[in-house]
Amino acid sequence: MKQHPKAATLSPPRLILVMGVAGSGKSELAKAILEQIPAVYLDNNFLADAFSPGTRSDEEYLAVRENFYAALYRITRENLRIGNSVLLDAPHIRQAQNPEWCRWIQNLAAEAGAWLRAIRCYCREEVLRQRLEARGEERDRWKLENWPTFLAEQPPRTPIPFPHLDLDTERPRAANAARAVSYILKGDKKASRGGVS
Repeated sequence: MKQHPKAATLSPPRLILVMGVAGSGKSELAKAILEQIPAVYLDNNFLADAFSPGTRSDEEYLAVRENFYAALYRITRENLRIGNSVLLDAPHIRQAQNPEWCRWIQNLAAEAGAWLRAIRCYCREEVLRQRLEARGEERDRWKLENWPTFLAEQPPRTPIPFPHLDLDTERPRAANAARAVSYILKGDKKASRGGVS
């Protein structure tokens, strides 16, 4: 596959949300996108692991989860304001069910002069479970032990009430990355002038 050469920046900057439940293939897709798109990479797990490496379900973590996300969004906003595109690798399935959050995230991008590009990763439930079992992360234990509750709280195909791209991560990585990059670059000033091909 022909790779898109990296430009110095995207104009205007993008807020790229790579969304999906745990095990849906977000991080693999994010890494493939970052091979071709210049963006600051923010993964919610990097921040959470510094304070709560073993779990995402105990009371101590749940008490500070909102603070982690607030910090993530603050870093995102400041990068967008100085012209950096940001790829935010976080589930955002619970948040997407909240109309207020959906308006807020769109406004965050707009106020920084950025374009929002949301990409939702999904796969079949049986594949999702296989992936979580195979990676053996302690933070996934509660999900596996409470599978119906986990899926009810974070339905893999919950409606997302703003423009987004859906990608089935059971399809080849390269094909998904190509679709994602095309979606992110659509409308880019440099791309339209031939600066990115």
